[in-house]
Order: sequence, then structure tokens, then C-alpha cells
Amino acid sequence: MRRIPVLSILLIALAFLPDLLLPEEGRRMPEDGRMRRPDPGQFARPDETVRREAWKPPAVSGGRGSLDAPSASDPAFSIAVPWEKRNSIGTAFSLDRSGVWMTARHVVDGCARVLVVTAPRRGVRVRQTYIHRHADLAVLQTRGGAAAVQFTRQTLRRGQTGYHFGFPKGKPAAIQSVLIGQRRMRSVGRYNVIEPVVAWADRVRVPDSYGGLGGISGGPVMDGRGTIVGVTVAGSKRRGRIFTTALTSIAAALERSGAPAEGGGGRRGAIDGRNFADVGADLRRRLTVALVYCAAA
Repeated sequence: MRRIPVLSILLIALAFLPDLLLPEEGRRMPEDGRMRRPDPGQFARPDETVRREAWKPPAVSGGRGSLDAPSASDPAFSIAVPWEKRNSIGTAFSLDRSGVWMTARHVVDGCARVLVVTAPRRGVRVRQTYIHRHADLAVLQTRGGAAAVQFTRQTLRRGQTGYHFGFPKGKPAAIQSVLIGQRRMRSVGRYNVIEPVVAWADRVRVPDSYGGLGGISGGPVMDGRGTIVGVTVAGSKRRGRIFTTALTSIAAALERSGAPAEGGGGRRGAIDGRNFADVGADLRRRLTVALVYCAAA
């Protein structure tokens, strides 16, 4: 008779053993999302040596179709950054297999906890966050990552095609667009920043839905070579416009955070209007492009 309590305790312990053995980043996302705040600060101090040769954006060349930088005298369009941070989602993409990611600043700024989602109700905790003070960009660090994609070494030009990947409204999607010029964007609210951005005209979406773009922020835009040419940070549903960060802002974020400068082999081969949706699905399957969850408190 005295064996029954001992046996019951043993069975209960075995039931909880899988979660106890899993690393913290592999456990299920809790219902209330309670996890510790990501470590503040940068990945590398300004006086530290960057691990790799810094990626540099291509030089801007003049001529027909060239993309001139916006003048400081040009009026900037404004977007509102809510004063109160709420639970939200966004998109991130891998910079390195070690667990370094890039996303938009407004996706993670002010979050108490951030997760890079790896499966339904599962994610890896962001351990460290670098916020670019002068652009809508952030670099995240987790334990373990995914295959990365290289940044472009080609000059951007008006009329070229771009392919945006991410999770608008939390749903996987791909968008084909055309580059139409550069603008200046003013973020107003919880933080105030004026920065150069690249404007794209929305052309095709897969799935074919013309709802809002919330959730695709932080996702990459690629050119036809399969290299990254920007990070999606804003959009205008009414005008059919998508705005991405300038390449100079990306280079500054990589340098100041000490993040890896070169992507790996996450995407190889050309992208076009026939295969871009399949390319997006493959990038999400590999977790090169991933959903980000922000818990405000």
C-alpha cells in the first residue's frame, strides 16, 4: 500500500520532464507571455573590433534612372509612433546562423519581452537588442538562428522590381513592387526621427489581399538577384505605397551593433514575378524570414 504515493509522485515528475530538459528558448510560449526583459545595449561597444569586414552600401551613381538622395530641404511625410506600447507582431530576417536578426525599430522599441517565433506557440527569446537611434531599424540577438541572405552590392535605380516578404496582419505574404524614388520620413510620438527612405509602388500581393500592411514591418525587400535592398518600415494602403530603409541606414546599424556584415546562403538564384511567392514560402520555412512577437508588459 505504501508504494502507491511514491509511484504517483514518480509519474508526475516524468510528465514534466520534457519541459524541464528543453532549453529556455525551446519551451512553449506562455499564455501571458511572461519572460524577462531583453538585455539592453549593443552587441559590441564602439571601440571594439567588428568581427568581419563591414558591408558597405553601393555608391550612388548619376545618370538615367539613378536614385538621388532626398535633400534636407524636402518636406518629410509623417508617421505616428504610439506613445503607449501594446502587444504586437512584426517581421525579422536572419543576419547570421549564430542568432542575429534585423527588424524595424518600431516593432521592438518599448517591448518588455521579444520572441522570434519558430513554430506555432513556440519561439526563441531575444537576449539582446540594439536600437538604431536615427532610423527605424533594430538588431536582435537570440541563441541559435537561421540561414542568412546577402545584402546587395548593386546601386538602386528607379523602375527596378522589389519583393517584400513577411507577415502582414500575422499572415504569410509576398508583395511585388516597383521602386519610384526616395523620400524623407518623420517618426513622431514615443520617439522622433527623420530619416531617408525608399518608396515603392505596390503591384502584386500573394495572397491577393489589399488590406493593411501591419505586421510586415521589419521584413526584407529583395531584388531580382535575391539580395536584400531594404527593410520594410511603413506603408500607405490608400496610395499603394511601401517604404523601406535606406541602405546607408542598414550599413550604420550593422557597424554600430557589431552584427555580422555578410549574409550566408539563405537565398540563391533569381526572383521574378512567377516565383516570388514560392521564394517567400521557402524563406519562411527556413526561418530566414520569421514572425516577431512583442509583449509590452
